[in-house]
Amino acid sequence: METMELVKLLDIPEVVERKLADYESSRDIIISGDLTAKILRRSQWKDGLHNIQEVLGDDPTGVKILWELLHIVSTYSYGEYVKRGISDDIFVATMKFCTRFLQERYKTYQDYNFLWAWWFPRQISLSEYRIGALEYEFVDGEEREIAIHIPSDADMRKESVACSIDEFNQFRKRYFPEWENVIMSCDTWMLMPELKEILGEDSNIVAFQNLFEIDHVDYDAMWYMGWIYPGIETIDESLPERTTLQRNLKKYLLAGKKFGVARGHLGVKGSSKAV
Repeated sequence: METMELVKLLDIPEVVERKLADYESSRDIIISGDLTAKILRRSQWKDGLHNIQEVLGDDPTGVKILWELLHIVSTYSYGEYVKRGISDDIFVATMKFCTRFLQERYKTYQDYNFLWAWWFPRQISLSEYRIGALEYEFVDGEEREIAIHIPSDADMRKESVACSIDEFNQFRKRYFPEWENVIMSCDTWMLMPELKEILGEDSNIVAFQNLFEIDHVDYDAMWYMGWIYPGIETIDESLPERTTLQRNLKKYLLAGKKFGVARGHLGVKGSSKAV
């Protein structure tokens, strides 16, 4: 697959597509096979991205590194999907990670700067897949785990979450049978116990939370702000109230109460039959 063919397949915004095409036509560097190999190894992701950025030089909007990473997808990742028999639908849904973040960047800052190259190796190396509403990352670290990620456009209704978990279990059994009994975990503000007070027991987010056994709560973590209040880092009266979550959490925070991020693992009640 050609790189610009992939760009069209992923519905990359037209403005970015033109910039990627311009970069491709004027590209005068070569990313070595050794550098590409680093992007495919979890332990070398950071070094690999740093080395590629050094080769690229000045890249304020992230267009250059986005093209280079999409090039690896087009020349390596797609072929691996085909070889393994994984559907094009899953391929596109997974790789549209970059499309989603470009669109969200524009919505918040009115530019299409690509700042998420550090996350992209997960998809490129076939470590992470989007199956329905959720994303699942095979983390082969000191201890194996499958990390569940929640895309910003995820349908969090009970039925949709149940379908995603069920479809992933089938996907795992077919393509990764050696991972069948590996624990499934999640790090997210959506697992914060306080959400039961903030949103109520009938909330879809609380229903998702109830699937997990909570292992740890971090009240010092503040990165939830970027997801609930994009582009805002300060807790004050200026916090927006466009959604029920924003409105209720704002009252909660301004009352001096603590919020944060929690980690949990999918329990027995988290089976799709129990959703």
